[in-house]
Amino acid sequence: MNLKTFIGTLLATATLSYSSIAQTSTALMPSMENVVPPSPNVAAISKFGNIPVGLSTGIPSVGVPIYEWKGQNFGINFKVSLDYHAGGIKVDEMASTIGLGWALNAGGVISRTKRGIPDEFPTDGFLDRKLPIDAYDGNVPVDYANSDRLFYRMNAGYIDTQNDIFTYSFNGRSGRFVLGKNNDSLFLDNAKLKLVKEKQVIGGLTLFTKFTIIDELGYKYIFSAYETTLENPSSFSGNYTSAWHLTEIVNPSGKDHIVLQYDDTDMHVGTSMSSTQAIPVTLDGNKDSHYAVGGSQPFVRTKRIKSIIFPDQNTVNFTYDNIRRQDVGNSNDYLLKKITISKGPTSRGFLLNQNYSLGGRATLLSVREVGGTQEIPLKPYIFEYYTDSPLPQRLTSSQDHWGYPNGNTGPLIPHEFFPAPGGQFPPYREFSGGNRDTDPSRIKAGSITKITYPTGGYTVFDLEANTAKDNWLEQNVIVSVPGPPYEDRYISAPVSSANNPAGTESFTFQGENGTFTSFKIQFAPGGCNFDCALKFEIYNASGILVTTQQADFSSGTTTTVEKTFSLLGLVKGANYSIRIYTINTTDFYKNVSIEWREVRSGTPVQHNLVHVQPFVGGLRAKRISDYLPGSATPATVKEYEYVMEDGTTSSGALGFRPIYSQMAFYDYKHNETIPEPPGYFRNAPDNYILRYASSVYDLAYANGSPVTYKRVVERIGQGNNNVGKIVRYFTNFSDSPPVVHNVFPTIPTSLSRHSYGLLLKEETYNAAGSLLKKTENLYNMINNTYASSQSRVENFRSISLAPVRFLCPKSHTSTHVHPANTPYYFLSSSFTPVEGRAELTQSKTTEFAGGKQAEVVTKYTYDPETYLPKQTVLINSKKEEKKTVLSYPKDFLSTPVYKAMYDKNIIKPVILEQLYTNQTLDFSRYTDYKNWSADVYEAELISTVFKSNTGKDPRIRYLKYDLHGTPLSVQQERGTKVCYIWGYGGDYLVAKVSNIDYVTLENLLGGATAIEAFRNNKTITESAITTFLAPLRTYVTNTKDVLMTDFRYDTLKGIVSQTDEKGITTGYEYDEFQRLMNIRDFGGNIIKNFKYNQQGQ
Repeated sequence: MNLKTFIGTLLATATLSYSSIAQTSTALMPSMENVVPPSPNVAAISKFGNIPVGLSTGIPSVGVPIYEWKGQNFGINFKVSLDYHAGGIKVDEMASTIGLGWALNAGGVISRTKRGIPDEFPTDGFLDRKLPIDAYDGNVPVDYANSDRLFYRMNAGYIDTQNDIFTYSFNGRSGRFVLGKNNDSLFLDNAKLKLVKEKQVIGGLTLFTKFTIIDELGYKYIFSAYETTLENPSSFSGNYTSAWHLTEIVNPSGKDHIVLQYDDTDMHVGTSMSSTQAIPVTLDGNKDSHYAVGGSQPFVRTKRIKSIIFPDQNTVNFTYDNIRRQDVGNSNDYLLKKITISKGPTSRGFLLNQNYSLGGRATLLSVREVGGTQEIPLKPYIFEYYTDSPLPQRLTSSQDHWGYPNGNTGPLIPHEFFPAPGGQFPPYREFSGGNRDTDPSRIKAGSITKITYPTGGYTVFDLEANTAKDNWLEQNVIVSVPGPPYEDRYISAPVSSANNPAGTESFTFQGENGTFTSFKIQFAPGGCNFDCALKFEIYNASGILVTTQQADFSSGTTTTVEKTFSLLGLVKGANYSIRIYTINTTDFYKNVSIEWREVRSGTPVQHNLVHVQPFVGGLRAKRISDYLPGSATPATVKEYEYVMEDGTTSSGALGFRPIYSQMAFYDYKHNETIPEPPGYFRNAPDNYILRYASSVYDLAYANGSPVTYKRVVERIGQGNNNVGKIVRYFTNFSDSPPVVHNVFPTIPTSLSRHSYGLLLKEETYNAAGSLLKKTENLYNMINNTYASSQSRVENFRSISLAPVRFLCPKSHTSTHVHPANTPYYFLSSSFTPVEGRAELTQSKTTEFAGGKQAEVVTKYTYDPETYLPKQTVLINSKKEEKKTVLSYPKDFLSTPVYKAMYDKNIIKPVILEQLYTNQTLDFSRYTDYKNWSADVYEAELISTVFKSNTGKDPRIRYLKYDLHGTPLSVQQERGTKVCYIWGYGGDYLVAKVSNIDYVTLENLLGGATAIEAFRNNKTITESAITTFLAPLRTYVTNTKDVLMTDFRYDTLKGIVSQTDEKGITTGYEYDEFQRLMNIRDFGGNIIKNFKYNQQGQ
């Protein structure tokens, strides 16, 4: 049993505000938790939406609640809902079985982003294959055939080079993890979860078929309903397991389960078309251009949820249409039409109505609740969507940089001005292509605009395109064509590898401001063993680095080494210094020639290369209005502004700008059969421009949006009245920019996902604009904790490959370099995953009233291994310090029971809580745990210590638990014993008996086996309960001071009767929708009746 659930308020009086500590010890006496169920309350019926918004992204949270199962003794709740992502519909997005933009939240899943071949493939998968350290190791041995060399086989997809990324989602938490060599694993969000993986042979391949995640309380989440994906029938990897659905939740005792069942189905999933261009910088007849397109339609044997069975046998069933979906081609998939919550004859449910009005994709129109076996209907939830702009067909090019609709009629490779030689706007070259800019109207296509609720009230959504402040969105470059007159200048710099730096020179720039200056560096190669270079750094007069350039050579270099580059913006009359360093050579003593061309005065023709993009992909909330039934005036309005203090500058920041083009140097080899040391000498200028249909670097997202906002103003109105506003400040991409590694081959952008969207400051103002309250937060960012261990770094190191040298047939007549030819030499780049977490370290709250202010500061520290809170310090406006220190099983590993709990990942229970005032210990609470049976680790004794007293004062003793970890007998020290009888599967209290020994109770009811069988009977009848309890009821009646209260349930509806210690019974009746209808007294008279006015149309 989850102790927190059972005794959440057990010691409430001992942990109230510190002012209570000055009272008598009676006020601090722990009291036993009241586990008696409360009388049913009328279900709260929302009159309007009150839609929450994720303010750092502006994305509203929209959903329809279906069912929540609450397990008192099981220890966790389980929710089923229909959730909508209101951040915009992408062109290539497929509709779920609910409808476009909607997801069924009913369980959990682990999904895999496969990079290369599956990690678990024997020998050649990432987990088994050691990766080469550098390009030399990957391109040898020389005497191997080209097709047998390691990098060639990796590039061809026979050997894995990168670990897959696994994404998990369950029980309200989500994150990502990667697997490493030596059975290592890494949760990238620093979740303290324990991972167990299992493999089986499927179709002759050894694949992951099951994952178990153990949370911090010891609950096991088992994912064993796996999907398989076939990307390409001819691919080396063939089928692989691509997702694992949650099939079971097991409580820490291992005895109680939530079971999820699935049906098989299949899908053909078309992926976006990709295209790549390789364009020679110059058409010299020695290089060929190349254009490649690709795409795939993976075949997925997937799962659809069929039922969820809870420990009390409450069941949620999912019924699908018997007509195949119209929007998935020849896939064998069907829309979800009905959700039924039932147990025996009791049931209620929801009917889903869809059509294909949004771009031919499944569209959810309404959800209607029905009750009883006759399915009596309530008024439905009705959904409306933006249709002023049609949603483009999937897999078309009509999409912006982020994949949202924009009306593009050209190719996916965009039009752009790119810094490359050979253009009419030096140093820029213009390339034709499509328009990938965000369209503020078309981006709304298919997005939600209105929800009408069963009450008749409704919510209207006014969504708008994102904005951001970024230089890439405001490109405005002035170029001069043709260039003005120039002057060539020259320096000969002596360089000696014995010095550091190896050489220095300086010069005064005499060219014109705002011009490009081209440099050429030449030198004869010196002594070199392997991969040598000269590095050149140019600094301005303030010591600020202007540029770094590197000229590479090797032991095989015999010709003059040459390096060319250009600089923009050198200042006329300014002094500059050059520092030269040698790399991997200790025997270099030569003069280096440095030439440059300075642009002098003239009358150039200026051209403005302008590309301004006011909007960014994805939607945010602009205005959300809630209306009462039949009203045309909104009852509440929330308006949002995403601007800085000046009121105009967007507070948004891009994770990273899309980059579609890059330069590369490609080389060739004539005869594969002639052995030679592998090499690639990149000292000549880049000779190819590579252009792509998608960004070279992955676009960064945080919480589902490509934009995060630093400042958001929420204005609140009621009717036509302004109530006030809340101004919030968040961490965003500008605070911790994603790191783009400017290397070739490219590697993933380093993105610290945990550091975005954190609330830094919140200010609340009234309607008059007066500040009422301010909260300010500080955080500590913990990054890459595994990086201190080189062995763990190597466990997770991946590499990226790119071919740069291609075979040229001996019979060639013209071109030598052709990127479509067989690759011969590859470059590689290594990278490791980014992991980390954000810890709230301080929160300061200031309240303002009557010209005065009161300030409270709370500071937090955490355990560096378990990430759990260790210490909380509260400092009030009088500078009084109140401190709470918490200790967990990890802090008592020398005690066997806590070592066992720690090993099972039961790390979250608080074993010791200490309260201090101004560094003086006031109060301690100890919770001693015991291994009661098998996997049952629960509290045995709760004790307290006041002030500096040395002895513990026992307060509450747990005398007995059952095999499930549920308390059966509890006693307050020097108080009476209280015994509990549980039923209907164990989560419902059937009887509470005071002043009786559990051995006596057990004997009266036929022994432990009979009580266990009674507990586990999930469909027991009221008469069977009465019969079972009869001996106990007789004993209570005939024994003085023994008191008993008993309860009866319909587990789907709630409590149906309660008989108190005096034998007086109160009854509760429900309607078809499991809402409380009547309360009856012991005589059967209705003492309270509830009416609901939503039924019917």
